[in-house]
Amino acid sequence: MPLTGPASYLPTMDSFIAHWTSANAALGGGAGIALGGGVTVENLSEMRENLQDQRSEVESARNGVELARAQIETLKAAMLERLNQFNLKLASTDPDSPYMSLRPKAYSQSEGMGKVLQPLDDLADLWQRYNAASTGDPITLMGGYTLTTFMTERGLLQAAYPAWSAAQNGLMLARSQRTEMEGQIRTVLVQYRQRIPAEFAEGSAILASLPRLSPPEGSTPEAAVLSGTWDATTQTVDLAWAPITDESVTTLQIRGTTGPDYESDDESVIATLPANAPATWTGNWGLTAPGSSATFKLYAQTEQGNERGSNAVTVTRPVG
Repeated sequence: MPLTGPASYLPTMDSFIAHWTSANAALGGGAGIALGGGVTVENLSEMRENLQDQRSEVESARNGVELARAQIETLKAAMLERLNQFNLKLASTDPDSPYMSLRPKAYSQSEGMGKVLQPLDDLADLWQRYNAASTGDPITLMGGYTLTTFMTERGLLQAAYPAWSAAQNGLMLARSQRTEMEGQIRTVLVQYRQRIPAEFAEGSAILASLPRLSPPEGSTPEAAVLSGTWDATTQTVDLAWAPITDESVTTLQIRGTTGPDYESDDESVIATLPANAPATWTGNWGLTAPGSSATFKLYAQTEQGNERGSNAVTVTRPVG
């Protein structure tokens, strides 16, 4: 398999490692092929393990970012509900109160930190002032929800935003380390391809089977059209696509990234299917927490390694 992006590095390395091992055997005795800096097939195998670990770290870091974002979305929804309950409670129990004009306006679920925290701060202040001035019982909301509980949850939401930023920084670091390793690996693969023609004559099986670094020139396959929905009953995402009619397509790959935006550099291979497989897939990849999102693409691949991705489909697990 040639290199077509970060997700292809591991299978491409597998083909190079297998070929390098065969080339060493064909050369007979000795230490085998060593490239610049003394790099051997054993070193390439170690680099593959390191890259696999780094890809896992990137995926874990992305999951951390998405879990932090999902927590914010869950808390935002819960506190928006409480803000609306407070406003209705005050209007229905004390409509002539001078505090009526101080009721904070509801924010929308899509708004960011500043527009979310400000009305919650205003509500905390109003609730405290009203309780202090009231001669009756302090205001409580549905389910016995008190000002004390509100203050605790507001604190959780305030802390969730910097936690999300810290998770994003961790992802950037993990991604940088993985990209650096990919560059080192590519250099080794290029050097190996340069070395084989110097060791094996034209027409030899080893030279003829030398793995490619990029797909051969030619047409890329047609892009599939992907759709996806969340099934509340099974708690899974259901992906579907039209049957593939392009005869050059031999394999399909479902790839995904956690979060509402597709990032090709961080995509993970979720499933590999034959082109004639049933045009559906069901699972819960990336959607284990309420409020979390995952974005998917379906890649059509030819036998030569050319590929084309479908449209990106984002599925969000509901908060409630």
